[in-house]
Amino acid sequence: MGLKESLAKLSMVTLKRGEVLFKEGVPSNGAMFFLFEGQLDIYKHIEGKHTKLRSILPGEFFGEMAIINNSPRAASIVTVSDSAKIGVINRNSFVKMSQEAPEFLFLLLKRVIERLYETDSKIRAIKRAKDDAKSGKVTENPMKDSPAVDPDSIPMISVDDVIPNSE
Repeated sequence: MGLKESLAKLSMVTLKRGEVLFKEGVPSNGAMFFLFEGQLDIYKHIEGKHTKLRSILPGEFFGEMAIINNSPRAASIVTVSDSAKIGVINRNSFVKMSQEAPEFLFLLLKRVIERLYETDSKIRAIKRAKDDAKSGKVTENPMKDSPAVDPDSIPMISVDDVIPNSE
């Protein structure tokens, strides 16, 4: 069985514009996700502000840290399209997908490494801009295209109903 067939078996969640899938710092439910349709934005609390890090587009996995170590969510995820269709991957699904479609692990690892580089670079640019502002230098805002959204002000959507217990 291939990756497409494995993804087709996932439990699905549909979110509407403005709905929050999860918030930064909340305990993880041990699930990661795959975006089938729509667009989500990732926000992180940096230097006292909710800052958009990037968008999640169809075909992307996200939330994988929850599968690996069940740590609190590292960022907030907000739906920005009219709706978003999301597949839920719990630990059992993750193991099955890994066995049935070994290319899944390679794609996931590749993307995680790319994201680490992207996020690190973006955070450094934000901090550099802040340091420049303190010293009086004029620099372009590295997050100039980021809308001012506070994920904490938007109610979080519970997806626990569609996430089978992965223990």
